[in-house]
Amino acid sequence: MAERNYWQRMRRKQMSRRALLRASGRAGVGAAGLALVGCGDDDDDSVSQVAQQRQQQQQAMQQQAQQQQQQQAMQQQSQQQQEDQAAQQAQQSEQQEATAAEQQEDQQQAQQASVSEAPKYGGTLRFGGPVSTHDYWDPHRGVFGPTQFMHGWVYNYMIRWANKEQAIMDSDLAELPEIPDGETYIFTVVDGASWHDQFPTEGGRAVTAADIDYNIERQVNAFDSTGTEDSTFLSASSWRKIASTDVIDDRTISLKSDGVDSTFLSASVLNPFGWIAAPEGIDEWGYKTDLWRDEQTVLRVAGSGPFIAEFFEPTDRLIVRRNPNYWKYDAWGQQLPYMDGFNYIELWEPTAQDTAFRTREIDSVGLDVALTDALTNDFPNLTKHTTAGGFTIQCRTNFNPDWPGEDGLGNPWLDRRMWAAFHAATDRYLMIDTVYLGSAKPSALPETPWFSAFWAPKEDDLITWPGYRPNRDEDLKLANDLVDASGFRDSGRELYIIEPDVWEQRYPGIVETIKGMYESALGITVNIDLQPYTVVLQRLVEGTYPGDGPSWTNPPSDLDPTSSWLNGRVPGGSSNLYHYEHPRVTEVAETMKVTLDLEEKKTLSDEVVQIMMGVHPDHGWDGISPSIAVMNPINNTVTWPYFHGDPNAYQFAHAGHNHPNSWLDVDHPDFPA
Repeated sequence: MAERNYWQRMRRKQMSRRALLRASGRAGVGAAGLALVGCGDDDDDSVSQVAQQRQQQQQAMQQQAQQQQQQQAMQQQSQQQQEDQAAQQAQQSEQQEATAAEQQEDQQQAQQASVSEAPKYGGTLRFGGPVSTHDYWDPHRGVFGPTQFMHGWVYNYMIRWANKEQAIMDSDLAELPEIPDGETYIFTVVDGASWHDQFPTEGGRAVTAADIDYNIERQVNAFDSTGTEDSTFLSASSWRKIASTDVIDDRTISLKSDGVDSTFLSASVLNPFGWIAAPEGIDEWGYKTDLWRDEQTVLRVAGSGPFIAEFFEPTDRLIVRRNPNYWKYDAWGQQLPYMDGFNYIELWEPTAQDTAFRTREIDSVGLDVALTDALTNDFPNLTKHTTAGGFTIQCRTNFNPDWPGEDGLGNPWLDRRMWAAFHAATDRYLMIDTVYLGSAKPSALPETPWFSAFWAPKEDDLITWPGYRPNRDEDLKLANDLVDASGFRDSGRELYIIEPDVWEQRYPGIVETIKGMYESALGITVNIDLQPYTVVLQRLVEGTYPGDGPSWTNPPSDLDPTSSWLNGRVPGGSSNLYHYEHPRVTEVAETMKVTLDLEEKKTLSDEVVQIMMGVHPDHGWDGISPSIAVMNPINNTVTWPYFHGDPNAYQFAHAGHNHPNSWLDVDHPDFPA
């Protein structure tokens, strides 16, 4: 299958500096045009040399040249639009040629593959995790991590991230789009794509462009069964980047963006919560009723994916079996998937996972450093995968002015100094040692974790910021000064926060550690209520979230933070559940949306990070983010040697859809009988 690098494609859409200079000269826009170009090309030297030569010419010749330039400018001004259009067509031609070359190279590589390397069929992959930490079987509402893994086996996207860390796209239900201009994206449904041969799509009819349009309409409208807009559609803002759709025929759909948008594909069709469902299921469980939303524990799937859901009990397991009619094939012409299915078991406690792995009751496990090292020492033939942990540990709060606080005395976080004090009092290094035994690194924001190297602040800068300084005394003094300035201590109030119950289940005693960390740092009483993630999400949606100490949040939907900020930090964003508003952050995020040059975008991003971390010299604590990162772990996954996982399935997040390419060597001597 053809793959394409997103950022390479974005760069191809940019005019080269020389093209811009030529266009500016022809159009007579002069300095106004050059101001948009930037610097960093050898054309600067040539322009300077020409200018110096002209200054050395005789006055008469100079005047003549100036007159000629003015005449040319006047004559060519009317041609500006045509020249720009020609330049754009040249870029599109270059892009199409490059894409064709990439596709040809991929095909050649596939043809050269040896048949002897073809994976084997059979076997059911067994692994454990928090199956009960699940929100919605609705493919457009479900955002919890385990839910995403489960959806990845039974649904498909329009197009997908083959590798998000490397920004490589791949086809899924549709081929990678044709982009005839900066606002039009034409998708063609792949040959053979079909729905599951089970209710409500018995017979497994073909997927059509109209089916995709139906899903887009639902995401954009975000209505429940009564026709009322429902805030549980957290990605609605992303899908509303689609200004219009046009179903050209059964297999072709054209999407229009509302202007040039650097985030268009990553925010909408590549959105990790953008699964495509059969309209029959949407009608049955999403439009006629709200069963997808209101009965989270009941298995209802209307998918097209490589596996078919067979059994679900959230306190026990999910079982999926191979889709015998799946329409994707590998490089050897074999039908995918290879495995007979998955057995995803509710198994969360580390010692129990370790025991189950050792006794071959599960085939793959992710554990802390000590347990992983013990396993690899005892079983040298194990395969180990080390990746960045995408589920950022963070602290978050709620700036809703209408929420009276847990004690009814007002939202304590409206004074940003109080939230800044809580942030500074968070001991990142204590959390790294306690939770991950040192196998983690501090991150600034959930949108810019440390492993997102291009977007994350430099570590040398981060350790000088409040909350990250190795000298804990500086942070403690700052935290207490801020509490005193806010007046919270003098009020005699206590703090009330939430922690997810599975956080304590995974790391017994962590809640007491967190409570002690804040109470000793701030000298105030901190009350912690353990609640399931479903309650956490409900209170966020309601605007009554009291805040939390270190705990998990979702991985970034895209390593480019633009869409996350537009959705979650701009007023009106569908996932701005924290009631955050800062004029400069809004302005910069909107500018990032239309900025295609990566270096310019990075400069803008750095400004937002500094504002939301409270270290920007012009904004102080006014712009502090309601969600600040603590750390991201370094994950270690070990597998028995008979399991051959797709390398793209070992990423920081949202990679479960790559497992159809994983396989089990059922003839391996270690494979359980």
